[in-house]
Amino acid sequence: MTQGGRILVVDDETLVRETVGSLLADEGYVVDEATDGADAIAKVRAHRPDAILLDLMMPGMNGRQFLDALRDLGHGDVPVVVMTAVQGLAQGVFPLNTDVIEKPFDLEDLLNKIALAVYRSNGRTSVTAPASTAAAGEAPRPSAIPAGATGGDRGVVLLVDRDRAALQRLDALLSARGYTVVSMTRVTPQLPRLARALEPRAIIVDHESSDEETGTGTLVQSLRRTQGLEDVPILVFARARVDRTAIRAVGDVTAVVQPVDEDLLRFVEGTPRS
Repeated sequence: MTQGGRILVVDDETLVRETVGSLLADEGYVVDEATDGADAIAKVRAHRPDAILLDLMMPGMNGRQFLDALRDLGHGDVPVVVMTAVQGLAQGVFPLNTDVIEKPFDLEDLLNKIALAVYRSNGRTSVTAPASTAAAGEAPRPSAIPAGATGGDRGVVLLVDRDRAALQRLDALLSARGYTVVSMTRVTPQLPRLARALEPRAIIVDHESSDEETGTGTLVQSLRRTQGLEDVPILVFARARVDRTAIRAVGDVTAVVQPVDEDLLRFVEGTPRS
């Protein structure tokens, strides 16, 4: 599934621009490149991007100065992902619509942050997060997506399914029914924080999408301990023949074995919107 959207990559290092630009283009984004802050301002004037990937330390106009110039230009609402080699740089030093990723960065983590930035920018009805994020990477902040974001009229559904083809089918099915779908291909430690930011109507998780460190049971416990997610309906399913009680044992969830897409749709349709 292509992501869609226009991304402006701003970095004075040619290798970084070309590598990241190629990666984003392969994901389905339209990519513009800028060598410094002044060049980036010109690119923004020509084509307003959906998100900006910005190197913090550049000659001439640096990243901080660019953010000020972007605001003065009237485009301060464009989500920005700041790339920096400064370890532990607090995200709070930047505007609320700015995220931070440390160099050297995990490419999957980068894709996740870009997808969420485009989601914020456009209020899309469907966003596919990458297969994984760095285990030690910073999770999306609660401000990464507005609380209660509802690109579709019927609320947000968080979907985790390791079967990409099945994930895309259900994504399309739910999106066509008016739901905002945020989909991932595996469970990550950051998922509860992402769920808190999304305030989903329902969460659907493939029982086999977890690794040994982030088991489904651990995930459900983390979700239930997260403020605002205590009562969100959760469905855990398994496509293989497994004992249904083994799924129920992970916590307060609905358990389904070998479901068809319509089973998962009925679960979502039957959940009340908060």
